[in-house]
Amino acid sequence: MKVFFAAFAACALVSFAGAQTGKPASKPSPASSAGLQVSTGSAAPKEGTEAKIEDIRVLEGASTDPFELERLGLAAVNANQLDRGRVFFERAWKLGALPTAAYNLACLDARAGRVDQAFAQLDKAIAAGFDDGVALEKDSDLAALRGKPKFSAIVSGAARNRAVGDEAAVKEGVFLLPKDGALAILLLLHDKESDPFTVSGPFADLALTHHLCVAAPRGPGRSAKKRFGWGSAERAKKAIDAAVAAARQKAGNQKLPVLLVGVGRGGTEAFTAAARSAPASFAGVGSIGGPFDPGAAPNPAGLRGTRLFLGFSRDAAPAELAATRRGIELLHQQGLQPMVAEWPGAGSGFPKDVPRAVKETLDALAGQAPGARR
Repeated sequence: MKVFFAAFAACALVSFAGAQTGKPASKPSPASSAGLQVSTGSAAPKEGTEAKIEDIRVLEGASTDPFELERLGLAAVNANQLDRGRVFFERAWKLGALPTAAYNLACLDARAGRVDQAFAQLDKAIAAGFDDGVALEKDSDLAALRGKPKFSAIVSGAARNRAVGDEAAVKEGVFLLPKDGALAILLLLHDKESDPFTVSGPFADLALTHHLCVAAPRGPGRSAKKRFGWGSAERAKKAIDAAVAAARQKAGNQKLPVLLVGVGRGGTEAFTAAARSAPASFAGVGSIGGPFDPGAAPNPAGLRGTRLFLGFSRDAAPAELAATRRGIELLHQQGLQPMVAEWPGAGSGFPKDVPRAVKETLDALAGQAPGARR
């Protein structure tokens, strides 16, 4: 691995300065009624179980996943079953304090003319970290609220949340430098249920041994209790750009090559960000437990000409396995050949044997290819 990274550094194969030259793909529209929304990226990823409003087991307590409950609430509202949708949103709020759950409840209240209740829900959303000022200003469901004096305070609160979240991507991130100088940057993206410390810990010793600067930004958007997600693809990309710039500065302003790796939802975001970048922006892109989402990047120019790695737990939930395999197949259709590894375990992030997953991921991106090309 040291030889690989030394060659990268000597040849200066990657310069992140050109990463913004590609034109971003359009943001996919969530399956929701006007106004109602799920936080993109961090809350309700599309590869999850399809929402079926007839699944009464969820209402009876079978699901404790607030993101899944919110998705089911949206499905109910789309079917014009507003009361059932409210039940799902209320449970999502109770279990996870999702900012968008409170926002969606505010939309339902505003639709019904319950102005005071709608403002109360918006207050809860802002307190929980809701930061989508565009939705507040343009959402047709909230039209009856915009002429009220209190609405400007809600918009200001969302703007503050967004500014704080964007700053926190680097300010609350983890940056570790090898003692003898860095040959490359290992940029790590955490899952929606973890944080920079959780994702960087298992990588730190091995990465520093191989002269990698470890950079783990914090997701810029709050998505639930103690959870920080990546928000829209554009916002996640800005957070990644900021972390790369900070890592390069800490490493002596060197234009070091970048290996982008994510765990769980962070892995999906890593592939999305790289796909939407200019070609050769990253020396390698890897995901542990996060499938490639073709809907977020239908023309993955940034994945061409770089090493790609996807590892997953072979006993993960059927919907997660299906999403992973579908993503791999769609990469093939684009003429890409990612390296793939299957590990024992059932989780959606790190598998049972974390050190093995870390080593095989870094080995794959270093060219030693423990996973089979598929």
